[in-house]
Amino acid sequence: MNVDESMLDVYIYETQQLLESLENTLFAGENEKKLNADQVNEIFRVMHTVKGASAMMEFDNMAKLAHSLEDMFALIRDDNSIVSDWTEIFDIVFTTVSFFNGELAKLLEKTPMDGDASDIVDRLKEIVAWMKGESVEPSPARATAPTIAVAEGVAEAASGTPAETKTGEGAFYKIKIYFEDNCLMESIRAFGVVQNLCKQDVRCAHVPEDLNVDAASEEIQINGFKLYLQTPENPDKIKAIIDETLFLKSCSILPIEGDDEEIPAAIRLVKEHTAEVAVEKHQEHQAAAESGGTESISKQNFISVNVNKLDNLLNIVGEIVTAQSMVMSNADFGSQTHDSFDSAAQQLHALINELQDIVMSIRMIPVSTLFQKMRRLIRDMAKKFDKTIDLQIFGEETEVDKNVIDNLSDPLLHIIRNSVDHGIEDEATRRALGKPAHGKITLEAKMTGSDVIVTISDDGGGLSREKILKKAYEKGIITKTDVEMSDKDVYNLIFLPGFSTKDAVTEFSGRGVGMDVVRKNIGLIGGSVTVDSTPGKGTVHTIRIPLTLTIVDGMKFSVGKMNFIVPTVSVRSAVKPNLDDIFTDPEGNEMIMLQGNCYALFRLSRFFNIDDAVSDLAEGMLMLIASEDREFCIFFDSLDGEYQVVVKKLPNYLKRCSARLDGIGGCAMLGDGSINLIIDVNSLQV
Repeated sequence: MNVDESMLDVYIYETQQLLESLENTLFAGENEKKLNADQVNEIFRVMHTVKGASAMMEFDNMAKLAHSLEDMFALIRDDNSIVSDWTEIFDIVFTTVSFFNGELAKLLEKTPMDGDASDIVDRLKEIVAWMKGESVEPSPARATAPTIAVAEGVAEAASGTPAETKTGEGAFYKIKIYFEDNCLMESIRAFGVVQNLCKQDVRCAHVPEDLNVDAASEEIQINGFKLYLQTPENPDKIKAIIDETLFLKSCSILPIEGDDEEIPAAIRLVKEHTAEVAVEKHQEHQAAAESGGTESISKQNFISVNVNKLDNLLNIVGEIVTAQSMVMSNADFGSQTHDSFDSAAQQLHALINELQDIVMSIRMIPVSTLFQKMRRLIRDMAKKFDKTIDLQIFGEETEVDKNVIDNLSDPLLHIIRNSVDHGIEDEATRRALGKPAHGKITLEAKMTGSDVIVTISDDGGGLSREKILKKAYEKGIITKTDVEMSDKDVYNLIFLPGFSTKDAVTEFSGRGVGMDVVRKNIGLIGGSVTVDSTPGKGTVHTIRIPLTLTIVDGMKFSVGKMNFIVPTVSVRSAVKPNLDDIFTDPEGNEMIMLQGNCYALFRLSRFFNIDDAVSDLAEGMLMLIASEDREFCIFFDSLDGEYQVVVKKLPNYLKRCSARLDGIGGCAMLGDGSINLIIDVNSLQV
């Protein structure tokens, strides 16, 4: 990767983080119907950073739009009461965020950023003009004037800087900050530090004084970023704020005399008016500093890493696990004792397990990053369809593998889009049905053993069993409308590709759009999805996904010459069957009484058409399996033991050779070179 690509990655990553933070701020403000001073300052800071970074990367469309939005928030920051209706503000900022995200998506796909933001910029200029009390002709795209109140003296207030708006008094400090080598955009990071500090009661000046010039970053790289602060705040609080800066290498905070010639005149003059107070405060802080150390060094605790490097690291760990298995299985000492080898092998196994756990933990990220995107989707769609929908989120701190998050995004999008579009009724209909006028969608994530369960529920109209059956019959998916077909089986029909067209959606209340994509994507990561519904009360989608994708503990067994592995977490027990406990139900299905309960008995040889398998129940073994919604027994030839395996996707040639791969979730190669198919217990149709 060359330098330009590295800078581009940093730009994309940091801009995405900033936009995500901005959206969260907007959602918080929208709940309160307005933005408070801190939120306005935060948005201003984000836009200023995006503008600077975009200008540095020569993305003029991004920089120009960020500058326009920054102009508007400069006015709002100086007088929050200038806005009488915040709806206009929220809409225009959300629109701007969408434009930024769209352009960043093009960058990620390595396509030109050719978006046209002129309409948004014109709209922002109109709003700014109205805020300043200037007469302005609405753009052709706008039929009405912005609903922004105009306050006197706004134009003059807009020229202020963050450092000049504070009036705090207190001790003086000299702060010196160094950023990590090659972190790039030092001047923007320095500006971020200033903005964060200006949220406190501080007066500050800095060197270099102008952070917008090109030479600022170079000077900061060589000499560090110097801040001179006058504040009554505890220096520990100031240090804690600075510690949150990304790519911070070190910082030092030293109390200094207020009349120190080194202090820039801008704040030294202020100090002269408050000399006595400042000296007292300074003495207090100096005493505290002397007792606790006057200079502290801080290091950044977090770094951002290219996900491709993590993928490579995980692959290497997987290969180490396989190599360890090969070494253990091929060790042959004949009749000699090998205590030292066993001891070393045990220690190696423990170290590899620890390494694996660390690598896995590095890749884990909270689902909140995904859930927050859904919040934006619901907000925009609700406005489009003139509905009011409340979103409730639970368990957003639940962490799953990065790859799982990536594959979960599209399914969630499809399900929620259907809920908003076709599931939840409009306000008039809901009132007529005796429901609350506001619809509700609930997103919940929770961890259960090695799986994570994500539930998406809404309180809309629910699925219509009759319409689904009718549509399935018309499309030839079923040959007759079976009245005894369970609700679960009926609802599962919406996951078939035949129900994914718009025509089909319109004719049975709209449910099913893209649901085949949902099942397919969830299946790619070894998960499963089920749907349940109560007519008139809503629909619940339950997605079960693995915590991670790559390394699992599994029980190996054989059926004929085929080797299989089933995840240990799904195994309840494995026993030799007692023939007296096996019987056949009226429909001819084999059943078994085990531990006082009755289970279906399922022969894998019949399901996978394996001819050379054991057929006599007395010669094989049974394994009690627990899937997501049932328990059953599988019959196989012999049990080989427990292994830790690296899960691999099925080769494409295998998919081409066999049209039926239900029940297979992947494959794994063991140390003896054998290929083993991994059973997906949730997709075994028994």
